[in-house]
Amino acid sequence: MRRANALRGAPELVTWRWCFLAALALCSSAWGLVQAATPDASIRSVCTNTCNLARNGVCEEGRAGPGQQLTDSAIVYCDLGTDCDDCGPWNTTAPAAATYWEDTKKAGPIRWLRAREAQVRVKPAGLGEVLPFDLLFAYTDPGKDVDVSYYMESMGMVEPKITKIFYRILKDRCVRPDGGRELVVDVGANFGWFALVAARMGCRVIAYEPVPLFHWFLEYNVHINDFATRIEIRSKIVSHEAGKALTMVVPSDGIWGTAGIGGHNIDKSMEGKKYEIDVPSVRLEDEVQEDVLLMKVDVEGWEWAVLQGAEGLLSKFNVENVVMEYSPGVAERQRDYAALNATVRMLVDLLGRHGYRLGHIGDARVLREAFDQPVKPMREITLDNLKYDAEDVRLRRERQLAKERMGGGAPRCGLAPELLALWGACFSSPESLSPRSLRSELDHNTNVWAVKGRSTPLLALEGVVGILDPNDPPTKYTQTNALDVGMGARHCRQLGPKVQVRHRCRCSDADVCGPEQALVERLAASLGAIPQNYVLGDARQALGLK
Repeated sequence: MRRANALRGAPELVTWRWCFLAALALCSSAWGLVQAATPDASIRSVCTNTCNLARNGVCEEGRAGPGQQLTDSAIVYCDLGTDCDDCGPWNTTAPAAATYWEDTKKAGPIRWLRAREAQVRVKPAGLGEVLPFDLLFAYTDPGKDVDVSYYMESMGMVEPKITKIFYRILKDRCVRPDGGRELVVDVGANFGWFALVAARMGCRVIAYEPVPLFHWFLEYNVHINDFATRIEIRSKIVSHEAGKALTMVVPSDGIWGTAGIGGHNIDKSMEGKKYEIDVPSVRLEDEVQEDVLLMKVDVEGWEWAVLQGAEGLLSKFNVENVVMEYSPGVAERQRDYAALNATVRMLVDLLGRHGYRLGHIGDARVLREAFDQPVKPMREITLDNLKYDAEDVRLRRERQLAKERMGGGAPRCGLAPELLALWGACFSSPESLSPRSLRSELDHNTNVWAVKGRSTPLLALEGVVGILDPNDPPTKYTQTNALDVGMGARHCRQLGPKVQVRHRCRCSDADVCGPEQALVERLAASLGAIPQNYVLGDARQALGLK
């Protein structure tokens, strides 16, 4: 795919470079891109032909040349301002220090990525979907990155549901009455989608991205949208301890975004297709000491460490919204019960100590309503749910939900022998966990929205999470929730009758699972016969909260 395939002649349109030269102020490009320049920002032109593909008659910088319009994805071969004869001068509000590649001895983001054989594609966001704002977004070959890049190529946006949440939070909030800009903190910025959305809405952004590969995509994305005066990139790991050299493992194929501390969330099939980097750590409470309108955290199971290191920020300043990934499956995969407990306590502290309300976003890729409509109601995550998540961690650590060896004797399973004979395993996750927990309706991870203060009305809550309601009696086994989902949020109607009862779904074929349904109902009526049916008392007391 070459740029010639992505550009269309558009002589009737005034190109953004001439608009800049004429107005020397905010203006839109030919495709409607609003530049990030503030009214008093100085604009300068960068115009060289130092790219090795310069002067070939095609603009190779990822932007439209004179009289052209970017209509589809195109591959980028040149850093901005280095293919001037084909693209025209690149006009930017970035200071000269930020465009260091003007010195030909220094590699810019595109040159750096090309040297590492990373393909760079760029396209206008929202193709195929209507977004209420315009952006250009650079990503890579979707065959190499089947997550962000795949969805950008196919949908024209990344995680539509969270994108809408960003839009609803930031709309009319980024610029304060005094002209100052609200702050958004993006921990785990990746290619930079959410940092760009926030900057496009008018906010200041501090974006943390320690992986060099993502850093260079992020830096190019900042410059192609002229957001250098709004987005500050910091290449450190955000953690609970500062000044530590932490090892990150980065996949070179599959889902690039699973890069993380120790590589615990990388698919095991990626063996031989990953590499390690050592990066120093910082704490948010040391780095950010002001109010934050929105903090996004997506760091592959390391969220608990980020929030621990943000304790001072959360306690002393107003952090109005936290949108984050919740990934208990990462710690479970490693049997790291300390990290698993910290993951649960992270949500407990947001609710019990910092006064947030929590909504379960769920799958961020699915959006069924327009951006200009309120966010659809979410199910609430409560302390009454999380007391079961915390208790399950304790039981797992003490091996009371699986096989355990008592007093040197034979292994014992908490399941009734009849169920063990049917299910063939003493423990499986999440089927063997409390159906009243948040974890009961997750497969591996999910997304949550914590809110307080002025943004609270934006989060509509309806019902609570869990396959069973926390107030259901201990004798109840089969789910009756409004979503008709069983353990792991698996839709009961899509499960075969052989596994329906194990997932707490009602048997749909009496010949296959009728006896199993009758057995679990009989055992549930006898308290203690199904260990996962335990019921706890007061949530604050159970969780050790004052």
